Amino acid sequence: MSGMEPARGMEGLPLLPSLSSMVQQLPQSLVEIIEWFHRNNADVWIVGGAVRNALLGTNIVEFDLATTLTPDEMKSYPDTIPTGERYGTITFRNQGDCYEVTTLRTEFGYNDGRRPDEVQWGDSLLIDLSRRDLTMNSLAIDPVNQVFYDPFDGQGDLQHGRIRSVGDATKRLSEDALRIMRSYRFMDQGAAGIWWPERQLADALRATKTMLGRIASERIWSEFKRILLGQHASEIVQRMVDDGILKQILDLDWEQDDGRIKLLNELEGSDVIDRLVVLLRDFSSKECEQLAARLRLSGQEKKRLLFRHAKLGHLPEDTESMMRVFSVVIGTWGEQHLCIEKMFARDNPSLDYSENDVQRRLDRYLRLNIDVNVEPLASGEYIMQQTNIPQGPKLGALKSWLFYEQVARNLRTIEEIDTLLCTLSWQSDDTSRWPKLQFP
Repeated sequence: MSGMEPARGMEGLPLLPSLSSMVQQLPQSLVEIIEWFHRNNADVWIVGGAVRNALLGTNIVEFDLATTLTPDEMKSYPDTIPTGERYGTITFRNQGDCYEVTTLRTEFGYNDGRRPDEVQWGDSLLIDLSRRDLTMNSLAIDPVNQVFYDPFDGQGDLQHGRIRSVGDATKRLSEDALRIMRSYRFMDQGAAGIWWPERQLADALRATKTMLGRIASERIWSEFKRILLGQHASEIVQRMVDDGILKQILDLDWEQDDGRIKLLNELEGSDVIDRLVVLLRDFSSKECEQLAARLRLSGQEKKRLLFRHAKLGHLPEDTESMMRVFSVVIGTWGEQHLCIEKMFARDNPSLDYSENDVQRRLDRYLRLNIDVNVEPLASGEYIMQQTNIPQGPKLGALKSWLFYEQVARNLRTIEEIDTLLCTLSWQSDDTSRWPKLQFP
């Protein structure tokens, strides 16, 4: 292995202080894996995001490695998972931690715009780094010899806040169209602000957008979620609109200066469905269903999206009883719903309620501190005993009515339900007008 000189063609740079600090603080589980490679006469490097984040001074989420060993050779390690063996990636496990290790490789042909037609194991770190998407991700560290490799000046781009592709931008994006989404995600640098792509990459993003149609919907949704949750989501999503990307992935039309998109940055919390709800406020429930199918949202994500979307544009009456009903129907999302309505009321004077109208309800909601997990006091069996109503639709309707009154009146005991039952006109068989717990 040592005769191959896998780092040929590149200048080995001394570690910058931030990189030296990262190497000194590597998890012990990773240190032991790196030592295993060297005992097996193999080269191994920390590559990509960990190096980038160390240079930026941001949190390192995961460590990825590249090596001269083939997948078959890596499997001699005691605990591995063949997560992407066909493409050279093996997951190493140690002390409960997992690390993806990928063989140096060269690739040929990307006819489907998703993955290479052919992968060959390589012996050149330079060629391996040259096939990556952005210069900021084409970085490597040899942690044993304390050497830094940066053949495409990714560090310079990080210093100047530039998003730049490795080599020809159109070619890089065409190799894997998901790189289009990743490029927009990297534009949002959180506390470091927004980094716009240099011109060649910006032109290529617009030119290759139709290739997103070849990418699995789950992968697009995974990237889009991270964009929506970014600190500068409004600016990045608006850029996606201007470049035609959002229309491409969602198949919906957007305004050039979209008020819904502007609100993304104001939204509190980290629930991505809230951001989707705000984006889709003026679209129909059918269009929301189509989008959920298009992006292949999970069953739970789709359920939350459709439920919350159906509540937009509706306010509870400003009374204690109706606020209690609203709270129990909406559940823990009640405060967020009112905060979203307040934002839209502030920016849209054509609504039939004002920002002050929403604020009054929000104040009442917070003051009441309602238990949204309340359960019905009156069971079906109890109601049958008290009324002799047999099992059937009427019994169900009366149970719903009693639960509505329990919530609206804040009843706490079965004795209070007893008293209430004596005052309700439940003898009628016409149950269509009986109240039930619902909002709107």
